[in-house]
Amino acid sequence: METSGEDKFENLSKKDCLTIVKNYLKLTDENEVHVLAYEVSRASSDCVGFMGEYYKLKVEIQEKTSNNAQTLKFFVKSVPVANAYHRAECERKGFFVKESQVYEQILPNIHRYAKADLYPKSYLLRSNVIVLEDFSLAEKNLKQMKEDEKHTTKHYHLFLQLLAKLHASSLAWELEESIDIDKQFHHILFELQITNTNEWYTTGKEGLLYLAQGHPKFQYPEAQEFINNKLDDILNNLDEFVDPSKTLHNVLCHRDSWNSNIFWEYNQESQEPIGCRIVDFQLTRYCPPAIDVLNFLYNTYHDPVLRDKEIPEHLKYYRMIFRQELKRLQLPEDIIPDKEFEEDCQRALLPVRVLRAICVPLMKLPHGWADMMRATDAKTFDMYMNSDRREMFERVSSLDSTYRAKILYPIQEVMEYFGFKAK
Repeated sequence: METSGEDKFENLSKKDCLTIVKNYLKLTDENEVHVLAYEVSRASSDCVGFMGEYYKLKVEIQEKTSNNAQTLKFFVKSVPVANAYHRAECERKGFFVKESQVYEQILPNIHRYAKADLYPKSYLLRSNVIVLEDFSLAEKNLKQMKEDEKHTTKHYHLFLQLLAKLHASSLAWELEESIDIDKQFHHILFELQITNTNEWYTTGKEGLLYLAQGHPKFQYPEAQEFINNKLDDILNNLDEFVDPSKTLHNVLCHRDSWNSNIFWEYNQESQEPIGCRIVDFQLTRYCPPAIDVLNFLYNTYHDPVLRDKEIPEHLKYYRMIFRQELKRLQLPEDIIPDKEFEEDCQRALLPVRVLRAICVPLMKLPHGWADMMRATDAKTFDMYMNSDRREMFERVSSLDSTYRAKILYPIQEVMEYFGFKAK
């Protein structure tokens, strides 16, 4: 291990490592431990973030009361170091400022009521770097699902339990301590995704329109008239669906649950899933809960026919667990009545489908392609993310014969939401 990693990674210093270790060991005095060396290395290519770079941190320490050295390991999220285009995007949009404040000011309060580990522990929080518990370490017994793995009913139930606990705990925090999360933390829980001030969204919206215009199943006049003259206005006003509602109950929503952001715990003998954790709070909002539940369900089914068949049962299960959580917290079980949740689900379906239509072309990029583009042609990749994706659609379609069908189906679901049939 090197005595310093500062020449390679400027966002962490030896002094920072001392702070990290102090927080990890829950020490009151920094003099109780010495940092002997530290090393920062890139995370594996399987661990890639669209908004930031991921690293692993090793810190070699010696406690004052011990003669033996030990090595501690952590996970690091950083604004991009070498890629100027990517760094400028992260800083401009405020992703790290928001997430660090969510970890610092909001999640500790959720934890007090959840009485369970839902997310990683944090050890250093700054506007350019976040140091967290490393869920990928073997001793954590946690792992992400691979792209081709299918979720079982047990997987769905475990994550719906996590969401129910998150949502109910935020209600308990408000009611028990007489606070309003929106008023107190409005400056933190701002929208970073579905907003016309975010060029990533406007670029995705234009990409959606481009794919819809060329969709072979919607070439008939009525569909094309809707796409060309009405759909853009609808997409420009979706932010109301993710803002705090004035008529429905609001809760703290994670808003970004997909394979890369969920770690699963398995029984080591049976290999049955027994728990889960969530990471990445850059998109967290205070809004009605259905968008959180439906977003997870839409992001984790490979087969949309099976998804639509099973979603009603999953929603019933979420409601049952949510009521159990409210009861545990000694809150009225009908705070959010069934009828209100049903209304919320119908309302949330549009932004969920639109986000799928925007995100699937990014989620289904060939393995390693985004990393390769960022490393070899950052300017073009920045254009694909924040200006124009049409060339990317055609380019990747020529590399992967299955890509086109994958990105067109979510467009079909958006059109079907408005009553247009595929022909």
